[in-house]
Amino acid sequence: MAVQLPRFVPSPLTGRDSPLSFTIASSQLLDAYKASYGYDASHCFRDAPLVGLYQCDTGFGFYYPFSIAGDESLYRCLESFDWTYKEDKWEYQAALPYMQAGDNLLDVGCGEGKFLSKAQEKGVKASGIELNREAAQIARSKGLCIHEDLLDRHEPEKQYDVITSFQVLEHVVDPLALIARCVRLLRPGGTLIVGVPNNDSFLRFAAENWLNNPPHHMGLWNRASLTALAQIANLDIKAFEIEPLAETDWYQAVMENRYLGPWQRRLYFRLGFAKIFARYVRENAATIAGHTIIAVYCKNGAGVLTP
Repeated sequence: MAVQLPRFVPSPLTGRDSPLSFTIASSQLLDAYKASYGYDASHCFRDAPLVGLYQCDTGFGFYYPFSIAGDESLYRCLESFDWTYKEDKWEYQAALPYMQAGDNLLDVGCGEGKFLSKAQEKGVKASGIELNREAAQIARSKGLCIHEDLLDRHEPEKQYDVITSFQVLEHVVDPLALIARCVRLLRPGGTLIVGVPNNDSFLRFAAENWLNNPPHHMGLWNRASLTALAQIANLDIKAFEIEPLAETDWYQAVMENRYLGPWQRRLYFRLGFAKIFARYVRENAATIAGHTIIAVYCKNGAGVLTP
């Protein structure tokens, strides 16, 4: 009997039925993760031979079934790649202007504490939450205050001026619950900063960007869905910041694969158009949307919904 997925699944963001956009065989994802990252994800897909991407009317895309989300073993594997915990990231520099000396900061999913160290240099009272024990130990070795408890168990009487979460929301199957727990820990008027991959950018065309698929990513975010999140979670939007394109070679390859057929590619390279396009991309990278978008929210005092 052929495996089928439901035509509609309630969105984790709105609860409204959202239609199936496309399906992908789990075997394809298994092969891709094994070949690209040396990771065996078979336990994630044990009862899910088929994966579906559903499209919420907010612009939020989510993968189903929810049971296929990755576990700690996946992130332990990806730690071996130098792009996992970079010393500096664009979103760190973009977020720092939204906090000031003396602010109490909580970074959710702080990794090895790279952003916390930068915030401390600015005079911010920084602490973090990290469930990866090895990463948490590395952060503590730098003298940083790190908690390994879940958000819903984290000092309910504590109030923060700023809460940040970079490259976390796309991994969770219930993003609204995570946001609601963050907002509870913010003082009225406090700032919440969320950074996620920008699926309005070239990422949406990168067919072989396997990390934008399960078990690594469970949600696909863009400006529209981050805007909707503000209304749903009773937040005010302070700003959006979009990373300028940094991965120019990747961008070029994605655009060429998307728009050029076999005979067009041959002509394109033979006539030297690839070099012309590469120069154009490099010269205009600052105006092209890159990998990450951050949303900066303010807690407006209207209360938060129950996750």
